[in-house]
Amino acid sequence: MSFKWKNDSIKRNFGFYIEQLNFKENRFHAIYFVDSLTGALLVSKRYSGKNNGLTETDDDLISNFLSAINLFIREIRTNKEEEIQEINFKDTRILYEKKGRLLCIGITKKTNVNVERAILHELLKDFYYRFEHVIKYFKGYVPPEILNYKNRLDNLDLNSLFKFNITL
Repeated sequence: MSFKWKNDSIKRNFGFYIEQLNFKENRFHAIYFVDSLTGALLVSKRYSGKNNGLTETDDDLISNFLSAINLFIREIRTNKEEEIQEINFKDTRILYEKKGRLLCIGITKKTNVNVERAILHELLKDFYYRFEHVIKYFKGYVPPEILNYKNRLDNLDLNSLFKFNITL
């Protein structure tokens, strides 16, 4: 099956080429679910191997650092409604999504920010609604049912969480 553009100006206007994107390749290097009040890592999943930017550093250290950035921004902001949304690097993007106490952080391969954000948002909703009670009353102990969510992440095609607009 091939995808063809009905309007070739889409490539010029939006700056990405669908032909260069492998739909089976994961857009994410890693995803972290963190309690925003304590900074505790609830569950994480790495999708990239050793050669894709992330080292074998402990996931707790990475999630605590990313959570600390969020806390730092929250402290220095002048507009109390404002929160960190993303951090951009040359080939990598760190996206933040939040619901209640739950902070979902995705480290992406910088393919398309709208698609990446939509996928991360769907993951956040799924995780939050499955474990809403545990998240609201989190006391530092991560129960086995949350740890088992990693199995779901292992078997889930993240690209399937984004509904492609067929009219393109």
